[in-house]
Amino acid sequence: MKLETRMRQSIQHRCGVVLSRSDLAPLGSKTQVTHALSVLVKNGELLRLSQGVYVKAKRAGNDVKAQGSLDVIIREAANKLGFQLRQKDLSFEKVNASQGEIIVEVDAPRVKRKLIINGRTICFRSYCRKSVTKNTAFRLAKTPPTKGVARYITELARYYNISYCYNAMDQWADAVTRLAGDEVVHDTVEDLLVALKRAGKITKQEVARLSVNYLREQKQSV
Repeated sequence: MKLETRMRQSIQHRCGVVLSRSDLAPLGSKTQVTHALSVLVKNGELLRLSQGVYVKAKRAGNDVKAQGSLDVIIREAANKLGFQLRQKDLSFEKVNASQGEIIVEVDAPRVKRKLIINGRTICFRSYCRKSVTKNTAFRLAKTPPTKGVARYITELARYYNISYCYNAMDQWADAVTRLAGDEVVHDTVEDLLVALKRAGKITKQEVARLSVNYLREQKQSV
């Protein structure tokens, strides 16, 4: 039995409409799975939403349309990618995409992932927590603290209304880290230090000292 046939049967027996490459990886080698997926996409049985993410599809005349509603596809895709949606009760079918793109915020750091669903662009993006007013009770330290460092950095960011947002440079840095064989580990406190430095609120030397103090305190608390 050809791999495309076995893959087709596996897809048909799945309850949801969205599937990932890893779901089908056990059926064959990397090259075989790539070829079989290409055949199914070409035949209009699958649509590629993003790298490694597909949705069941069907032909409608000369067009190939994804099966399932926009809501279902977005929620299943988020689940496959390990994202937790920020607005769980939002109806994406009713979202007015004025710029042709629907922004879906997720509770995960450094996320910026796009999907194309029936001609509509869906962008998964990290939720940016922003403070509206300065915390006047907060006191700037003359020298970087050695205790309660995480809290100090968080309050410092809140004082300046600074929040961390994942950008192209961060994406490049993560890619280089993965290519080097290292695991990409995100830390919200260190991300805030990066954001504060980018905003010009602290110097490179202050970033270094706060980072060292934070990591030292973290190690001592273990």
